Amino acid sequence: MGIRTADFGPYLQEVKYLLDTCIIAAVLNQEQGHRHIEDRIASARRGSLHISALTAVEVWVGLARRRTPRAKNVWFDALLRRTRVLAFDEAAARQAFAVRRYLEQTGQEIGRMDPLIAAQAITAGAVCVTDNLRHFLRVPGLTIENWLRAT
Repeated sequence: MGIRTADFGPYLQEVKYLLDTCIIAAVLNQEQGHRHIEDRIASARRGSLHISALTAVEVWVGLARRRTPRAKNVWFDALLRRTRVLAFDEAAARQAFAVRRYLEQTGQEIGRMDPLIAAQAITAGAVCVTDNLRHFLRVPGLTIENWLRAT
């Protein structure tokens, strides 16, 4: 009797990635290492890439500035078609409260948006893809990868 793939169902769950704003900005601004991010996005399994609705707002605000090249808007629209935009729901809000409270109590505050995005990653069971390790490494229970400065 052979082993069936279904027997490993819980072990074969797809890894989810939540792309932080700075990772998207790195591609839009063609920062050093941006090609590695583009390669990772291109090779990611369908359904594994996510962004927070909060990140979408941050990116749209940046793209709305005068003189933003049209190519940046086109690239972001293409990314949105390839990703799932996660709504900031009650579960994420409760997790964000816990994260912010912990950071305040330990004197490690990291701004307003980063705790919210970290909370969404935790709630979704996703790896937070960020270049902002200085902030996100302070969040307990958060799994992080940096696709910009990958070795």
